[in-house]
Amino acid sequence: MTHAVGGRVSAGDLALVRMLARGYTTSQAAREMHLSPYTVAERIGALLERFSCKNRTELVAFCYVHGLLSTRAWPPDELSGGQPEI
Repeated sequence: MTHAVGGRVSAGDLALVRMLARGYTTSQAAREMHLSPYTVAERIGALLERFSCKNRTELVAFCYVHGLLSTRAWPPDELSGGQPEI
């Protein structure tokens, strides 16, 4: 599988991926982010497309592998000290 890499991931998208890693549904993430479930679904779809992932599980795994999610803390949280570029 080939993943598109490059650019930065927004703080909002990182927050969304952390919620997905915690098992949030689209509706739960939407409530937490104060967005429409449709908006959240579109953002998830855009992330899936951007990183050539087939589903949410693959997206979360991709983010762990590329350092967007820390493997040293539970629940998932972004790395401290800046945002990695992928």
